[in-house]
Amino acid sequence: MKKFLRTQILFPQYLGLAPYFWLIFMLPAFSVITDIQGMAKYFWLAVIVVYIKIYRDCFMTAKHFSLRVSIQLVIDMTFAFVFNYIFLFVFTSFLIGSFPVSKKVFKRLLWTFYLALGVSLSWILYIVYTGTTKIDIFEIALLILSPALPVIASRSLGEQQAKRQALREENQRLRLLATERDRIAQALHDDLGQSFSLIALKAEVAQKFMEKDLAKTKEQLEQIANESRNDLKLVRQIVRDLKNETLIQALHEASEKLKQAKIVLLVENETSAMNWKQEVQQIFARNINEAVTNAIRHSQADIFTVIFNEDEYNYQVIIKDNGTGFSLKEKQDSFGIIGMKQRIERVSGTSSFEAKNGTQITLTIPKKKGTEN
Repeated sequence: MKKFLRTQILFPQYLGLAPYFWLIFMLPAFSVITDIQGMAKYFWLAVIVVYIKIYRDCFMTAKHFSLRVSIQLVIDMTFAFVFNYIFLFVFTSFLIGSFPVSKKVFKRLLWTFYLALGVSLSWILYIVYTGTTKIDIFEIALLILSPALPVIASRSLGEQQAKRQALREENQRLRLLATERDRIAQALHDDLGQSFSLIALKAEVAQKFMEKDLAKTKEQLEQIANESRNDLKLVRQIVRDLKNETLIQALHEASEKLKQAKIVLLVENETSAMNWKQEVQQIFARNINEAVTNAIRHSQADIFTVIFNEDEYNYQVIIKDNGTGFSLKEKQDSFGIIGMKQRIERVSGTSSFEAKNGTQITLTIPKKKGTEN
């Protein structure tokens, strides 16, 4: 029962109580059908229930979003023409504005919404002025603006919230990168600095023994050689670490590239992924870079999202944008996508590529021997 409520009835938990509060404004829609008698009343009641279900499902999945909005608009217009009730449009208005679709899709939905709203308002105003009902200018303004404005307001609010979230994440990323640079600098100072001082001291000692005690001179030179070899290994290890791209570095570079393309980067569960094994981070980092390049070149998106997940058996990264998606032929022929799949397959992982109101890439690497923490 709990599973059914969570998957079919309740709104997502991340939305809190706000959706339930807004459903209070659905009560007037129920009131307009109270005077209807017989089976017709149950029909219109079912229509409202279906409307609420469609509205709720839009927050659960991006699949068929445009179709759901179209069905809502049909019901909005039906209530306007049959009951002269315009305020169902408020829900569709808020939904279109708050959903993270690309600018192209948003514009198409926006003009469709305003066309449906305009036709419905024209009908209601015609009924008002040809009937006996009196209405003043303020009521007309309320009638027009209350369904028309939420779509713009919620879109603007959503964009600002996304930008603030992206800025917070980038600042956190910069702090982590600064911490990593400090760690490397400290390692260079503590390890190499002390070692070079010791080498210099031993060289001075060897120089003093050179003419008096060749055995001690040889001993000092051997110690200098051993110390130098150890330092060379340490330098190579540091260089290797610098060459291995971490997820922090990849996300920082992605943020800079996407910012230039006017695309907002959103990241979920980033902190937990920073502790993944270096090999895993490097594979995911390269694939994120490839996905960013593809999004900038082809997607026409304005939001790019990276989600890190981990369970007992797998590491997983979901990369998605709200752009135009891709065709099956493009997916098969893309060298970038082929490269992403090959990187994952080399470590026995899996990958999937889907067009869901944009592009969604799901990459999974198993926690087997060689990739475990």
